[in-house]
Amino acid sequence: MLTATLLTDFGLADTFIAQMKGVMLSINPEITIVDITHSIEPYNIRHGAVALGMSYKYFPDGTIHIAVVDPGVGSSRRAIAVDTGKYILIGPDNGIFSLIYAENKTTVYHITDTRCYRNPTGATFHGRDVFAPTAALISKGLRLEEVGLPIGDYQSFDITPPSRTGDNTITGEVLYIDRFGNIITNITAAFITGCGFKLNGRLVPLKESYTQGIDGHLHALINSDGYLELFVKQGSASRNVQAVTRSGDKIALELSD
Repeated sequence: MLTATLLTDFGLADTFIAQMKGVMLSINPEITIVDITHSIEPYNIRHGAVALGMSYKYFPDGTIHIAVVDPGVGSSRRAIAVDTGKYILIGPDNGIFSLIYAENKTTVYHITDTRCYRNPTGATFHGRDVFAPTAALISKGLRLEEVGLPIGDYQSFDITPPSRTGDNTITGEVLYIDRFGNIITNITAAFITGCGFKLNGRLVPLKESYTQGIDGHLHALINSDGYLELFVKQGSASRNVQAVTRSGDKIALELSD
């Protein structure tokens, strides 16, 4: 049974997600739809790209991923379908698939076939009127070569890799901040030595798990994805570190012995 996933910044208070699922199930009642998340920060394409990049590879081969963080809906930005060989990804051409491009050899198609567009197609809801029907039609056998022509000028952005300056300063960036307020960076374990570091002059001890933290104090650990994460035990690191507010913010660490 084919699986399709949804990742959006729509939230759950409105009917947007239900409408998309209704369109998909009307075209292919056999499709299994899985929600990755609908809590991407509104309009934050970078946050959506990171969340998708950290999730897509855990699904079975053949999964269709639909990602809609689309502040440019109704403009000249293109609707695209991306083929990685194992997965198909559908969404706006605004950089939402940047991590997928970085990790895979891909072919990107501009979705132009009229079968992929609901009639009428609204100017404000391409998630329902373009991306959902395209995914459902592909799940029923529509070939990617039929949705439109391949393109090479698709939009993408880079996440600057962490770097070390001198012997003890590491510069990275925030990948995202989760609902617990934990700050996930792109700094990996290979950059961290010793038992802690300083952030903005504050000593941040390195722990192995959340339970080792002291209530109300900022700590760090290497999380299950291999990234350095700042946390406050049963609290919010993002409120504790006010200089860091969102995905893409720079972060500098001074290693300590």
